[in-house]
Amino acid sequence: MAAAKKKITFKGMSTEKVVKQYKRTRLLSWALYSLALFMALMSLSWYSVESITVTALVIMLITLVFAVYVVHNIGKYMMSRYLEILRADCDPYKFEKLYTQMETHPNSPNEITFNICRAIFYQGRFQDALDRLLEMGRPKEDSALYFQYYNLLANCYDELGNVEKLVLIKEKIGKKVLSMKDKDKYVGNGRQLMVILDQMLTQKEGRLTRSRELAEELFDNASFTLARIGAACRLASVEHQCGASRSAMEHAAYAIDDGGKTFYASRAREIYKACCGKDYLTEAEQFKANMEAGMYENDGEDSQDGRE
Repeated sequence: MAAAKKKITFKGMSTEKVVKQYKRTRLLSWALYSLALFMALMSLSWYSVESITVTALVIMLITLVFAVYVVHNIGKYMMSRYLEILRADCDPYKFEKLYTQMETHPNSPNEITFNICRAIFYQGRFQDALDRLLEMGRPKEDSALYFQYYNLLANCYDELGNVEKLVLIKEKIGKKVLSMKDKDKYVGNGRQLMVILDQMLTQKEGRLTRSRELAEELFDNASFTLARIGAACRLASVEHQCGASRSAMEHAAYAIDDGGKTFYASRAREIYKACCGKDYLTEAEQFKANMEAGMYENDGEDSQDGRE
C-alpha cells in the first residue's frame, strides 16, 4: 500500500517565521541566479581567449541553463507551498502579510496582488477586497487568472448584495464559456464558475431547492479545504433557509472545525446557533470548558502506578 502523501501546512509556524523563510528562499534564489550568470559570462571569457574548447563551452552552458531551470522550479514549488496557508490552513491574515512582502505591481493584473485580494476577502473585508480587485484591473482572457478574478469579483458582489453585478458577470462568463472548446485549458474553471454564479443567484431569487442542489454539487466537487469550507457554509445557509436544520448544523459544524480564521467559521457559528439555539463548541473548546468546570479532577489514584 502506497504511503499517504504528507499534507503541506504552515499552522505550526508563526507569521514572522514564514516571512523569514520566504526572504531566505528569495535571497538564495537570487544568489544562485547570479552565480549561474557569472559562470556563463566567465565561460564566454575563457572561450574568447581559447582557454577551453567549443565542446567544453557547450557542456558548461547547458549545465548552467539546467541549473537556472532547477532554481526557477524550486521557486515555483515554494510559491505553490505558500498557497497552502490559505487553501489548506485557512489563515488569510498570515497569507496577506506574506504576500504583501512579495507585491511589486499593485495596480496591474498579477498573481501576487490577486492573492492579497483573496486574503482580504476571506477575512470578511468584502468592500476592501472589491476595491483592490478593481484597482488591479482585469486579467487577459487567456490568462490563468481570468476565471479566478471573476470568481472572486462575484463573491465580493454576492457578499455585498449587488445582484445586478452578479447577473452581468454571469452573462459575460456564459458567453466566454460558450466560445470555448472542450480541449481549452481553462474551460473547466469557466464551467465551475457558472455553477457558482447559478448557486448565488438562485439563493438570492428564493429558488432554494435548486440553490441547495448546486451548493451540494460545489461541496462534493471541492478539491481543497478552503473551497470545501466555503461550499459547506453556503450549503448550511441554504439548508437553514429551507428548514433542514439538522443538515445545516452538520455542515455548519464542518465549516467551524476546519474554517480556521476565515469569515466562514464565524458565519457558520451564527447559522448553527440559529438552528438549535446554542453555540457550537469544537473539541478543544469543549475540553477547555470541561477543565474550567472541574470535570477532569485528578484524585491521585493514577499516580500510584497501579498499586492498591
